[in-house]
Amino acid sequence: MLEVRGISVRYGQGAPALRSLHLRAGPGQVTAVVGGNGAGKSTLMKAVSGVLPFDGGRLEGGEILFDGRPVHGLGPTALVRRGIAHVPEGRRVFADLTVEENLRAGASTARKDVRASLDEAYGMFEVLAERRRQRAVLLSGGEQQMLAIARGLMSRPRLLLLDEPSLGLAPKVVERIGEIISVIRGSGTAVLVVEQNAAMALAVADDGYVLEQGRVVLSGTAAELRATDEVQQLYLGGSGSAEELLRFADRAPLARWSA
Repeated sequence: MLEVRGISVRYGQGAPALRSLHLRAGPGQVTAVVGGNGAGKSTLMKAVSGVLPFDGGRLEGGEILFDGRPVHGLGPTALVRRGIAHVPEGRRVFADLTVEENLRAGASTARKDVRASLDEAYGMFEVLAERRRQRAVLLSGGEQQMLAIARGLMSRPRLLLLDEPSLGLAPKVVERIGEIISVIRGSGTAVLVVEQNAAMALAVADDGYVLEQGRVVLSGTAAELRATDEVQQLYLGGSGSAEELLRFADRAPLARWSA
């Protein structure tokens, strides 16, 4: 479905934010990309979602394919038409609009089945159904995140991009977000999620990548990654720094493909 082939990204004259990065996200699967601050996770999302040029970044090499067709030159609107929806970091809901107005804003204007999509959203997010006439600014942080995800689903994407969906949320809410990601996968929509919270991301993912300093240093199935000493030590409650993980960068990746 999604193939990122050797992309490099730079902002201005600075060091590359991504370095010859390879990644695949399969249909109907959850693919997790984990790493610390500055690893390049959000830059990856911006490149895939078409917003990179608006943030001052540029693609210096490589390509991004969706269903075998290049999409790295397309903007966000064209990508939505292709079936890719992006839920950016920071719960960017329209604060002064109601829950339902936010959801309608996420639907394609050409679609005639908005009502059906609303019903599906309310079925998945019952709290939004209860607050459909409430302004988004009055929702809790967790409810706003659910609204942002539900709005992304209104265009009925085949691939949903989630950028740090657990950021700043209480543990119980993080658990609920993980459950929602599993439900989305169960509906047939593929999910690419980038997260600092490796425990949550790798618990719901099928495959995963560990990103540090703009490059993939480990990859494999989520179960394989959870079992590695490096991931357990650095991302699942152990001690250590991100620099320690770079010692493993030159070893063969765990994945079934080259990363």
